[in-house]
Amino acid sequence: MSFNSDQLAEKIKTMDQKEAVEMLLSILSTSDNMESKIKAAELLIQFDESKNKYFQYIKNTFLNDRHPQLRLQLINLIGTYYKDEGINFLKEQYKTCSDGTVRKNLIDIVGKVDLNTSIPFLIEALNDANIEAKEIAITYLGKISASEALMSLIDLLHLKNAEIYDSLIYAIVKIGKKGNLEIINDYINTEDPHIKREIPIILGKIGSKESETILIDFLKDDNPIIRKNSVKALEKIIELKNIKNVLEVLEDKDIEVRKETIRVLGNIGSKRAVAPLLELLKEDDVKIRNFAKNALNKILSKSKSYELLYDIVKGRNINARKEAIKLLGMLKDVNAIDLLMTTFNSKVTSLRGAAYRSLLKILNDKIDDKIINALADKSWQIRMFCIKILGEIRDPSTIDNIFNFIEDDNGSVRKAAVDALIKFEDEKVIELARESLESSNWKTRRAVVKLLILAGNKESFDSLMSCLNDEDVYIKSWAAMALGKLKDIESIEPFIQLLKENDDKIRISAIKALGEIGNKDAIKPLIQALGDDNWDVRKEIENALNHIDPDWMNYL
Repeated sequence: MSFNSDQLAEKIKTMDQKEAVEMLLSILSTSDNMESKIKAAELLIQFDESKNKYFQYIKNTFLNDRHPQLRLQLINLIGTYYKDEGINFLKEQYKTCSDGTVRKNLIDIVGKVDLNTSIPFLIEALNDANIEAKEIAITYLGKISASEALMSLIDLLHLKNAEIYDSLIYAIVKIGKKGNLEIINDYINTEDPHIKREIPIILGKIGSKESETILIDFLKDDNPIIRKNSVKALEKIIELKNIKNVLEVLEDKDIEVRKETIRVLGNIGSKRAVAPLLELLKEDDVKIRNFAKNALNKILSKSKSYELLYDIVKGRNINARKEAIKLLGMLKDVNAIDLLMTTFNSKVTSLRGAAYRSLLKILNDKIDDKIINALADKSWQIRMFCIKILGEIRDPSTIDNIFNFIEDDNGSVRKAAVDALIKFEDEKVIELARESLESSNWKTRRAVVKLLILAGNKESFDSLMSCLNDEDVYIKSWAAMALGKLKDIESIEPFIQLLKENDDKIRISAIKALGEIGNKDAIKPLIQALGDDNWDVRKEIENALNHIDPDWMNYL
C-alpha cells in the first residue's frame, strides 16, 4: 500500500476513524515508502485524542526504521505532540543513536520543548562527536545560564575548535555574569594553555571590576597570547589610577601584545598615555606607528591645542614628523595650516606628501585665505602644492588665480596649474586657454596646448588646429599627435604640410597623426616621403601606411 502524502490525506477523508487508523497503522508497520510513513504518523497523531494511545506505534516506527530522514521527521512529531513522554523517549534514544545528524536534531527538539528540565541531558550532549550537535547543546546551556554546566563548558575550550568558539564563549560569559566568577577563577592557574589563554577574554566580557587584579597579574604571564588577551580584557575594567600597569606593556617584546596595548590605550582615552604614545611615532615599524597614531587621534580629539605635535613636526625624526603631520590632518587642526605649508619646502618627499594630504583633510573642500595668499610665496614648492590643493577643492572662483600660473617660471608649477585646471571641467578654462594661444611666451603656449589636449573636447581640438602653424617645435608636435586621435578631421592638408618640416619630431608626429586619422588621401604623400633621410621617420611612415591600408603598395 503506497500513497504520496496528498493522496493519503484525501484517502483518509473518505474513511471512518476506525478504518483510517487501521490503514495508518498498517502503513507505519509495512510500507517501504518513507513519505507515506511520515504522513501516516502525522495523521495518526490527529486521531490520538488522549495524546498517548498511538504513541507506542510511533515509537516502534522510530526504533525499527533506521532511515535518517524518517527519524528526523519523527523526532519533531514526537517532541511536539507527546511532550513529557516524547522528550523522555528521545533522551533515551540519544544514548544509542549513531547518526550525528539525527542526534543533532534530537538535541535541538529537546532544548526547544523541555529546556528547563533538560540541563543534565544537554551537559551530556557536550561530549557529542558531532560538532553541530555539540554547538546546539552549548547554545541551549548558555540560553538558560546553567551554572552546573559551567565547568563542562570551560573544559571544552581545550578543543580549540573554531566552529564552536563563539557559541562557547558566549555561553560561558552569560553564565559567568550570573555570579559564577569563583568557578572561572579556579582556572586561572590551569596547566591547559588553551583554556588559560581564554580566561582573560571571558573575564573581560563579563566585565566585573573584581577581575582587575587578576588581569593585571596576567600581564606578566610568560605566554604572549595571555598577555594580549589580558590587555584587551582590561580595556573596560581598569581604573585610571592603575593605568600605569598597561603603560608598562608598551615595552613588551611581542609586537602583537604591543599593538593591542596601543589600541586599548587609545580606547581608554587617558592623557597619561599621550607622552609614551608620541614616543612610538619614532618607531621603524610602520604598523606600530599607525596604531600609535590612531590611538593618539582618539585621545587628542577633545584637546584644544596640539603644541606637542607642532614640536614634533619641527623636530628631526622623520618617522615622528611624518606621523605627527598625518595626525594633524586626522584632527582637522586649522591652526596647523601655516606649519603644514612650510613643510612643503622639506627635502623629504614623504613629508611633503603627508602635509598635502593632511591639508586636504583639514580644509574639507573649503577655501582658506591662507592657501590663496600662499600662491604668492617665493617658494615654488609652496606655490605648486597650493595650486594642487585648489585643484582638488575645485571652487570656480579660483580658476583665474590658478590660470595665472600657466606663465610661472617654474615648470613644475606650470604643470600643477594645468593638472589643477583640467579637474574643473569648466568652459571658462577652455576660453582662457584659447585666448592664451596668442601669447608671445612659449612657456605659456606650451602649457595651454597641454591643457587643451587634456580637455579633449571639440572646442579645445578646434583651437589646436591653429597650433599646427606655431613656430615652436614641441607645440606643433603635440598638437599634431593630439589631433591625430580625431576621426572626423575635415582636412588633412595641415598634416601633409608638416611632412615637409625640417624637425624630425614634427614630421614623426604628423605621420603618426595621419596614420591615426586613416584617410586614404594621405597614402600618396606618405609614399613620397619614404625617401626621408631619417630611418625613424621612414619606419613611422611604413607603420602609418599599414594602418591606413595594408595594401598600400598597390598605390605605387
